[in-house]
Amino acid sequence: MKNSNIIHNIKFSKPNIQKDIVVYEGHYNNFNHGKHVHEDYTISVIQKGNMSAFLRGFNYKFDKSSIITINPDEIHSCGIIDQKEYKHRSIYIKPQTIIDILKENFSKKQLSFSNSHFNNDFLYNKLSFLTNEDNISLINKLSWECELIDIINHILKINSKANEIIELPAHKILIKKIKDYFNDNFFMQITLDDIVKEFNISKYHFVRLFKKHTFVSPHTYLMLVRVEKAKSFLQNGFSITETAYMCGFNDQSHLNKRFKTITGLTPGEYKKFFT
Repeated sequence: MKNSNIIHNIKFSKPNIQKDIVVYEGHYNNFNHGKHVHEDYTISVIQKGNMSAFLRGFNYKFDKSSIITINPDEIHSCGIIDQKEYKHRSIYIKPQTIIDILKENFSKKQLSFSNSHFNNDFLYNKLSFLTNEDNISLINKLSWECELIDIINHILKINSKANEIIELPAHKILIKKIKDYFNDNFFMQITLDDIVKEFNISKYHFVRLFKKHTFVSPHTYLMLVRVEKAKSFLQNGFSITETAYMCGFNDQSHLNKRFKTITGLTPGEYKKFFT
């Protein structure tokens, strides 16, 4: 029987308004985040209960012992199990921040988390403390950022390919180019014929290949990219109407629908956290 006591609490915060690092907390018993992507590196910990997740093509069940690490542009989803509540916190880190850390500490220019999740009690406890909203208000900006950098360094040593040369096979190179095309032209009304012409590929082969590698259709992926772009515009003070137009949505209603399905919030509710 469905739980009549609905829990749907979401919080976003920026410990340092000058830094592109966002802390998120979600507490649910009736909501599932559908498949989506982030432009950022994501590090998450479960605070309460169990969470279901889809990562790199596989389904998982996570509890408080897990640290979840997601690369930019990795399709993933998460949600409740059997209508039971769970709470999790995430830190979203812009790629440039990771690049700077790699340059200073690893002499590398690129990074990919090796595994989608791992266990480490020391890092779990540090992440839980650092992402707690009550603690954020007590720690000065310098200490918070230093602690975060220390955690990231530990995670890179334990769970990254920072010391490997990443070579992509031909199909993955093509998919990356197509995804880059979507990211560069997200504001346009892209058609299947546009893709076929741009990359000289059979439309039937393209649709099959894209879904095989990303786990979503090309149209769904474009919508996910647009929502990510919308988050950035809203964080930077643009109105909802302006954001809908600049991100290629038909109208504000279309943006609202897509945005809430993925984030659990309306664009207006999301925008309030950053104003």
